[in-house]
Amino acid sequence: MANYGFTDEMSIEIGGLHGPSSVWREKGEKWHDDCVGTKKKQGITVMCWGIIGWGWKGPFCVWEHETTEERGEAAKKITAYNVKSLEEEPRLRNQWRATGEWRELKEQDLAAVRTARALAKRTGAKVKTTQSWRSKKYKVRRFKRGEVRGVDSWNVTALARTLIWPTCHERLAENKECLLMEDNAPAHDSDFTNFERMKEGIAKVDWPPNSPDFNPKGHLWELMKSRIQTRRGRERVTNLGQMKVMLKAEWDRITVEEINKEIAKLPIIMLKCIEKHGGNKLHA
Repeated sequence: MANYGFTDEMSIEIGGLHGPSSVWREKGEKWHDDCVGTKKKQGITVMCWGIIGWGWKGPFCVWEHETTEERGEAAKKITAYNVKSLEEEPRLRNQWRATGEWRELKEQDLAAVRTARALAKRTGAKVKTTQSWRSKKYKVRRFKRGEVRGVDSWNVTALARTLIWPTCHERLAENKECLLMEDNAPAHDSDFTNFERMKEGIAKVDWPPNSPDFNPKGHLWELMKSRIQTRRGRERVTNLGQMKVMLKAEWDRITVEEINKEIAKLPIIMLKCIEKHGGNKLHA
């Protein structure tokens, strides 16, 4: 797990309570469906982001709501991006065709074609072959922004350019096999986000959907929420500014040893998931 960089977001409710509610139950019913309920946030929430890896802790930030002025500025940048994208696709395709990767792919495909033709000549059997070297590795799509209420692809990519990708490049300089791991939220896995990340040369883990237990970042969020809940007993948090200060303080408090501990649990969690045939009731 030393080759992975784990990134994730967390939302926390200002003034809300974190943790399970106490209920009467029989012994052994701790994880019974009737004793494990859901809780929806009712108040104002704050969303934050961080990145970790084995033996290191990366940057942290709190998402800021986009102002009207910032949204207008983003609209101008999106228009400029779409104009530029019309020229970018052929340029990237030509760059790819000048690489050893493209030449090797072409030789492999042509060799497969020759083999298929020889087989068809001897037996009459037709075999389908691919010509991947003729395809478009880069397909630039125009970006269209909808009505944003939360974090979208444009926001995520803006954060990535300033924090995520520079951190990934630092890790890649030390370990060329380093991979980025983030969940499959639409903002993370959109064509726009994936294309911009691919241009940066940053590889991403093919992560199965609905598998939050596979990201140790989520367990660290739970640790932070638990500590914030404990602090609320003596430090009442009633506004956004106070919550930002507390979140930053708790992130700084997370140690590398705690990070490594959570990452070390991944192989065990994966085995449990396999035992449950892909299910996530790992405690049952």
